[in-house]
This record gives sequence, structure tokens and C-alpha cells, in this order.
Amino acid sequence: HSLELLEEDTGEIRRVYAEEMGFGYRDSAIKRFELSGLVISIDLVLLRSTPGSENTVPVKHEQLARALSCRLGDEVLAASVRDSVIELRRSKGMVLDENDRDSWSSGSFFINPIVSAGFARTLPADAPRFPLEGKRKTPRVLPLSQLHTVDQIEKYESDEGYVKISAAWLIEHSGIGRGFRLPGSGAQTSTKHSLAITNRGGANASDVAELARFIIARVRSEYGVVLVPEPNLYGLEL
Repeated sequence: HSLELLEEDTGEIRRVYAEEMGFGYRDSAIKRFELSGLVISIDLVLLRSTPGSENTVPVKHEQLARALSCRLGDEVLAASVRDSVIELRRSKGMVLDENDRDSWSSGSFFINPIVSAGFARTLPADAPRFPLEGKRKTPRVLPLSQLHTVDQIEKYESDEGYVKISAAWLIEHSGIGRGFRLPGSGAQTSTKHSLAITNRGGANASDVAELARFIIARVRSEYGVVLVPEPNLYGLEL
């Protein structure tokens, strides 16, 4: 519904409503640096669901449908969806747990890249692809100036469709598996989910950045895709 933002410029606390935040998939006005400050509280509007109530939600994701033993689009109690989502996130180390070092992270460190359909066809056949129908997105691929020929540039630029591809697949198939770390570093990819960079104890920002740069370089070298970090970085560059 709304949040309290401690503004960077003024040092004042003000309430910002959801409409002003411009929320999207892993996106917001703060993510786009349209607002800058520290979120100190949030207000959520929740629905309480009980057996026999009408508080149900449609299941929109295949993995969640499998966990709930239902079909995509089926209406399921909101409480059941919540419990299943939490367990799925826990299985990937995405629920904070003091005893689980895989949860010592900022979540998924890289965004799933969006590339042109033409570029996606150059990837191996088993690389997951998710078409973005009816959407125009700026592709996140190797800069066009670094492609080999003018024909390649025209092919990728003229392609009307864009495709989301799996950052986790790119990372693991570039030789960086779950639980990977550089020698002497306290940072490591999660043993549950290769998208997360975790602190195994004693890691600092430099350790995280060094591992992130290594992952970006490997994926770029193998597939020509430039991974984009999901967390906003302050005082740190990749």
C-alpha cells in the first residue's frame, strides 16, 4: 500500500504510495534511482483466507502449481499459496535462516537477461527461453559494436521479438556451479541456487564484487551475454 522513505537528499521521512513506486517485475522507482533513500517501513494490505472462504488466488507459475498439485490457473486458498511459496523459497536458500549460510545473501544477484529472439537462437538448444509477447525491452547482450559483422548487427536490431533467458543456466553452463568460490574468498555461490552470491563467513563487499565480476566475465566469454546485477550497488562497481 505505501512505505516510509528516509530521503537521501533532505534527510526527511515521507510516505510514498504504491502508485508512485511504479512497481514492476523486480523493478521500482528506487531500483531505477528515480527515488533515493532508505525504506524504513512498509504497509501491506493482506487478505485472510480460511477453509470455505472466497479468498483464493489463481496459480500462475508452473513450479508453484506442481508444489500445490494443481493446474495453472486453478484457484487456491491464499494461505496455501503463501505456505508453498515460502517453502519453495526456503529450498533455494531465499528465506533468512541464521543456520543456513545459503541464506546469507541479498537474494538473486543477477537478473534474467532479456535478449532479441535472433540472439536467443544462437544459444544452445537446451538453454531455457521465455518469449516476451507484446513487450518491447532493451536487450541486455554484448554491445552491438562488438559483434563480428554488419549482417549480425542488422539481424539482431531488426528482430521484433525479445526473449528472457535464464541467468542461472548461463552461469552453470559457463563452468560456475553451485558452491563455487574463488581461492581465499569468503564469498561463494549458493549450494542451492547459482544466482545467489553468499557470505560463508567473513566475506566483505570486495569479495562479493570479485566473484560477481568473475561470473560476468565467464558468461560474457562463453555466450556473449552481459549479466546485470539485481542489487543496487553503492560505492562499488562491477
